[in-house]
Amino acid sequence: MSYASELLDSMMRKDGGEGTVLMEESNDDSGKRGKKRSREEGGEDNAANTDVKNIAPQAKKRLVADPTALSAEEMPKNVLFEVRDGIRHLKPYWTTYNSNAKGRWIGHKMVDVFQKEFLSQNVNYAEVACKLGRIFINGKQMTDPNYVFRNNDRILHIAHRHEHPVLDKPSISIVADTDDLLVVNKPPSMPVHPCGQYKVHTVLGLLQTVHNRTGLRVLHRLDRTTSGILLFAKNYETDLRFKQTLKAGDWKKEYVAMVEGVFPEEDIICEEPIGTLVVTMGIQCVREDGKSAVSKFQRIWTDGKASVVRCNIETGRTHQIRVHLQYLGFPIIGDQLYNSDVWGPSKGKSADYGKPYDVLCKDISDAHRMSLWHETVDPDYEKRMTDMANDETVLPESESLSLDERPAYDPVCLGCNVVKRLPTMDHFRLYLHCLRYETADWSFSTELPEWAEQPVA
Repeated sequence: MSYASELLDSMMRKDGGEGTVLMEESNDDSGKRGKKRSREEGGEDNAANTDVKNIAPQAKKRLVADPTALSAEEMPKNVLFEVRDGIRHLKPYWTTYNSNAKGRWIGHKMVDVFQKEFLSQNVNYAEVACKLGRIFINGKQMTDPNYVFRNNDRILHIAHRHEHPVLDKPSISIVADTDDLLVVNKPPSMPVHPCGQYKVHTVLGLLQTVHNRTGLRVLHRLDRTTSGILLFAKNYETDLRFKQTLKAGDWKKEYVAMVEGVFPEEDIICEEPIGTLVVTMGIQCVREDGKSAVSKFQRIWTDGKASVVRCNIETGRTHQIRVHLQYLGFPIIGDQLYNSDVWGPSKGKSADYGKPYDVLCKDISDAHRMSLWHETVDPDYEKRMTDMANDETVLPESESLSLDERPAYDPVCLGCNVVKRLPTMDHFRLYLHCLRYETADWSFSTELPEWAEQPVA
């Protein structure tokens, strides 16, 4: 049995499910296309405090734990890293992506599916990967890029992976550890679960590789740059109860944020509806056709230039706090998405964007594209990929070649052939912290982050 076949056989025995994606779908941190983006404030809006036995099977299926949780076998082991100027950099590593053939793939050529689904890769990557024997169908090396997917096909893809760096400090700290829940203080800079070019450098990934915590179920989410209280379930029943609790609205969440300007002394309630502006990026804005949203704000302190504000939300709309603070004219300091002149001269205050939605959408997308990690691709790489795609003499690699035996540099890996830039610190952190999360059954909180503490005069 080949190395890839052994891996696939092990994975099928372990999960028997949908599996994971076949390659990285994005060069940034926006997550996978076609899936709901993580909700920064409010997390998932389903959870349960009812008897699991009384939930119908179909309802259980809708409420099962988040599928992004990885088994111990799927997480790369012993990946080397180094810390430079407070930034934790992973060494590139070889890994496998596996999936069952999705319904929309059935009857279509493999090369066409890959080129359509994974736009971030070089247009010739799928064909070259096939020729090199890095794609396996049902445990057998598939070197024909024109293979037509069939129902129940199991696909495994061996690839060289580059992850984005994250902040080395603060690290993940455990807030509470019970029979049913693991509660952590999430640091900024990393997503909760694997997405885009993050896998080890995620909360789940580091809990597995550093803290040896496996089998955790994602209950809610915080955005990559947001810090604070984050809960994981240790069993199925807790997962269901939590999601029903969220669905019933029996929860309270409190955040702190640092905003531009002098926030008013009096408490402010913002009830402006929020809707999606840029679907592909998950960008939201205040708009009349949006969903109802309620946020309450209270100033903690101000130094005359910036203010730290307590934020309580009664709804869990995506980016709710960030959008409402922008609308009030007090955007969060350093917020790359909602504190920018791209929103107009007033940065979106009072939903005055100074331009139509379609123009605003394009301007935001263009600005985001300019901020991505990759600067320039080696022109030799583009030519190499074209030549290999047209070369009929390319031979497949040995099926027995394990991940550990593969070289540190991969000539067909996009990540090995681009010049990257390290973004500013604003890319890694947002001055927004989930301070407290509570229901009638429990309450978890953290200390104020250092930036939220009032300076001593």
